[in-house]
Amino acid sequence: MNRINNNPMDQKQAILSAVVLSAIGALFYNLLPMFLGVAQDYRELDNRSIGLLSSMFFAGYTLTTSTAFFWIRRINWRTVTWLALGVGCIALLMAGYSRSHGVLMLCIFIAGGAFSTVYGIGATALGDTSNPARWYGLKISAEAMLGAIGLFVLPGTLIASYGFMGMMAGMVLAFVLLAPALSWLPARGHSQLERDGIDKPLPTTQLKLAVWVGLFAVTLFIFSATMIWAFVERLASTAGFEPVLVGKILSLTLLFAVLGSLLAMVLGDRFGSGKPFAAATIIFLTALAWLSQTTTVADYAIGACLLTLAIGLGITYVITIVADLDMDGRYVVLTVPAIGVGVMSAPAIGGFLTASQEYSAIFMVGSVIVILSLLAGLFALRMGRSPLASGKQ
Repeated sequence: MNRINNNPMDQKQAILSAVVLSAIGALFYNLLPMFLGVAQDYRELDNRSIGLLSSMFFAGYTLTTSTAFFWIRRINWRTVTWLALGVGCIALLMAGYSRSHGVLMLCIFIAGGAFSTVYGIGATALGDTSNPARWYGLKISAEAMLGAIGLFVLPGTLIASYGFMGMMAGMVLAFVLLAPALSWLPARGHSQLERDGIDKPLPTTQLKLAVWVGLFAVTLFIFSATMIWAFVERLASTAGFEPVLVGKILSLTLLFAVLGSLLAMVLGDRFGSGKPFAAATIIFLTALAWLSQTTTVADYAIGACLLTLAIGLGITYVITIVADLDMDGRYVVLTVPAIGVGVMSAPAIGGFLTASQEYSAIFMVGSVIVILSLLAGLFALRMGRSPLASGKQ
């Protein structure tokens, strides 16, 4: 109890600010199905092209945070966050305005780098709290809620009136409204070693290797989740479902993502991180089996909701695996580029697999990859069993 009380990162305002940061940084991802649909409709792009466009965002996202290991503990978090937010908003607006495909790709790439910085700082701040699993659950809930609002509001308002530019402007408006909460962000965080004392031994080579295996599990899980999530709207379109109804269903699915992450928040570290992650994997596989047999709107809605429930629960605990094993606080930020590698490659590969408007291939690949993610996560926890690995197994 004293450890929690003495940790400045457990302050409510610091946690709230980090959660808002994460919601801002994740909004593009949560709107990804709608982004792909709107880009295709208003920019006349095929499946391969829209997959490449979204991959450009996550290429910038990944390249930027791949270096965060070296600077995340040295910079002023508040200053860099405000700068990144401004750059990202300008890039999105320029992307929406431009009619040049090359400029569009460049702007999306820059926006990815900017918002990954925002997201990475938020993830690191929550990783510095005394119960990362709980606050990662709140983080994923906030991200999904903001995405659900966007999926529900934007199609009938800004997108209906202004098309692709309307979507970009809608995201920027959301960021501007949330920006005041960033004033509560601490200038820097406090890793486990900083809180416990410098006399603590440094992480062993085995523990560091366990962290890297955990990061690999993060990449695999988010790859599988993104590949399905990115094309779940196109699946409905191919089936001939009514677009407005599909938009409402997608909004509902993010509420199930909230339920999954809230469940993680309630459970915290009570059952460790391995068992809840295994449960999320089972739900994910059930969702894929259901979606692969979709013939009605009701079937589609059930499968899509199960999918996001699994993602909300699973991403919380696979990130927590890394946080549990990360003693010096520098590795948890690498979950952001680990996520970036997965989301950068998933849409492009998904676009290739669905080029003929057939979706059985992504369901098969998604199933195999998510099982590999579970195995990697459990192996990382087993490797990390030591006095330094304080997370439960």
